[in-house]
Amino acid sequence: MVMLNHNNMKNHQKKEIRTKINDKRKNLSSLIKQQYNLKIVEKLTALAEWEKAKNILIYVSHDFEVDTHQIIRSCFDIKSIIVPKTHKNDHSLTLHKIDSFDDLKKGNYHILEPLSHTKQIDPEDIDLAIIPGVAFDLKGHRIGYGKAYYDKLNRNLKCPKIGLAYNLQIVDNIPAEKHDEPVDILITENNTYHFTS
Repeated sequence: MVMLNHNNMKNHQKKEIRTKINDKRKNLSSLIKQQYNLKIVEKLTALAEWEKAKNILIYVSHDFEVDTHQIIRSCFDIKSIIVPKTHKNDHSLTLHKIDSFDDLKKGNYHILEPLSHTKQIDPEDIDLAIIPGVAFDLKGHRIGYGKAYYDKLNRNLKCPKIGLAYNLQIVDNIPAEKHDEPVDILITENNTYHFTS
């Protein structure tokens, strides 16, 4: 019973952080967002991990997330771009290679997802993973959207995992649980943070 209350408390804390950060993200002007996105992309593409990677898993951004559309568009000729597809029945992700934005359509949660004809890729074949998050702390812990899709996937990834966020998404401490998988690197418009597990 104590354990249940402890988990409920952590879930409540996460929900509060989620609401607070989402409100902050919504209040960013499109001009500021554009400037921040450019700085984040510059830092990402300057990383040795990015340079070396051939098969890159990257989320297709929506709403108030750090924009990844431009990154994806600019990389079709130089990297293999792999994007996730959500499966609501078991809250899992499958990974699919796309060759253009024509390989995507709106799926669950109104997010662009790969069409069914796209080639499925094994998580172990990913060289670098760009992971979304609502909030991060400076230990690499993240809060997603509450469905644990990426926590399940992250356990099967053998590559470096990178979070992209605006500085306002960094919080002092995220109440991490056993199933939570931290990122290895966090990039904001201000800094690149490297974490050691």
